[in-house]
Amino acid sequence: MSAIRKTAPAARPAAKTMSIGVVLERLREEFPDVTVSKIRFLESEGLITPERTASGYRRFTDDDVERLRYILVTQRDNYLPLKVIREQLDAMDSGKVAAVITEAAPVVKPETFRASAPVRLTDTELAQQAKAEDTDVAELIKAGMLTPDASGLFGPDDVHIVATAGALKEFGFEARHLKSMRTAASRQADLVSQVTDPVARSGKESARQEAEEMAQQISALVVSLHAALVKNELRSGLAR
Repeated sequence: MSAIRKTAPAARPAAKTMSIGVVLERLREEFPDVTVSKIRFLESEGLITPERTASGYRRFTDDDVERLRYILVTQRDNYLPLKVIREQLDAMDSGKVAAVITEAAPVVKPETFRASAPVRLTDTELAQQAKAEDTDVAELIKAGMLTPDASGLFGPDDVHIVATAGALKEFGFEARHLKSMRTAASRQADLVSQVTDPVARSGKESARQEAEEMAQQISALVVSLHAALVKNELRSGLAR
């Protein structure tokens, strides 16, 4: 634990430091989605305190990198909010025993809910990428499962919807049977927004980044809870 404890910059012994670019290179093999904005956001939240040069440039030590790695692993594998991670780090910084991390065992990762790449597809291209028929795409649009943009085009998330709907079709589920899932998804998105929208409008410099991170983590937990509830309902039904 000592490797990730925060040491006040003035008390640090002389150590080799590195730029934020080098830190990214060291972290991206394990965390390919980490960005400069992410590291700056964690700093603004007080989870890391890199040194600053006279010109204001951030300089990181090996301990800083290990602390970042701990934060990223905890977010990725345990889906804890930053407030809880900060409490754990504070406990380690003060020499206390850190709280035990309890895994929620979610079935999806927060990364699943990151904004997709700006790819735009026609309905025919969408069907081709999802290995489906044009009629399948048309049925999903009619059922409200797919919504093209103002130009009538689709994105990469729509490919996943069509492909998954196609897999369910093999079990006898038609597009009209999936409308309830669309309704449930809309309600779950509204639930997440109730928490994240006030954060996004808080006026903080890091408000957008914080809201996006919260949305990803909460969405993963909501979907995982939904999956667990479905599993319990099925088990109860089989036991009758």
